[in-house]
Amino acid sequence: MSTTHQPDQQTGGHHRAPDDRESIDLGGGPGRWLIPIGVVVIVLSVGVGLWLKYGGGADEKAVEGSHFSNNFKIAYQASSASEQAFLEYLDQEIAPDHGITIEPVGIEDGNQLDQATADGDYIANIYQHNQRLKQVIESTGMKLTALGPVFQWSYSIYSTKYDSIDDLPDGAEIALLNDPANTAQALWILERAGKLTFKDGVDPWAATEADIADNIGGYTFTYMEYGAGPRTLDSVDAVIDYNMSFVDAGTPEEYRIYEPAAPLAFAGQLVVGTEYVDDPQVQKLEEIFFDPRVQDYLADNDDPNLAGQLAPVSDE
Repeated sequence: MSTTHQPDQQTGGHHRAPDDRESIDLGGGPGRWLIPIGVVVIVLSVGVGLWLKYGGGADEKAVEGSHFSNNFKIAYQASSASEQAFLEYLDQEIAPDHGITIEPVGIEDGNQLDQATADGDYIANIYQHNQRLKQVIESTGMKLTALGPVFQWSYSIYSTKYDSIDDLPDGAEIALLNDPANTAQALWILERAGKLTFKDGVDPWAATEADIADNIGGYTFTYMEYGAGPRTLDSVDAVIDYNMSFVDAGTPEEYRIYEPAAPLAFAGQLVVGTEYVDDPQVQKLEEIFFDPRVQDYLADNDDPNLAGQLAPVSDE
């Protein structure tokens, strides 16, 4: 579950001390407050504890000199139930071994998510691959560093009209995501399937329509916003998009007509603010995410919010 953080609010009230209790006179002229000493002690004790845990003090379990407490807030794409499920697995099965809790924080705006990570509001985020991260850094100047790949999004071709990629007719209209990195990933799927070729020297991680040498399938391409794959499906011959978009929308699995292995170049990265790379708590973060049990779980789990959407990191 994504969380919403609101500023702390303080409420106060007037207390009348019974005549038979020792009280402290807080001054203030007429109408001054008289508060029992026992109440003062309790309030101060509770208040200091809350301040240490949630306010300006470091929590009692945090590593000395760290910017982060033992509650790791990790941002993910709010619309992704699979990313949330992945973080919940880590919180339940891996993080306790390190004395850590993981709090998934769903944010829909990728730029906001990255900026909050760069600023240290969150210890990390998990919503992007290296190609996307490179574009963000180049366009915004944000100080972000990828610590390594943690999973791969399954990225497939879906169609309600045809049963396989080989059934797509010459001139079929195929919808692609309109951001450069995901456009490249979709074209690379078609290239690896033998349905088009790239010009010599083209980097497949950054390919565009202009880089196609031979459109063997004679396809025409249309472009859509992120998350629009399921609702675009019936208006085109095929859609290339993340499995998780269709799973979240309840699209029948039978409409998935081609599902290649995800390339390592598009693996989801564990990203932190560059300023915090050497933070001692970030070392714990890496131990949690890169625990060998994590990849085994991605390969074998039967969680409907995760299986078939996030895959283990491949070798190539």
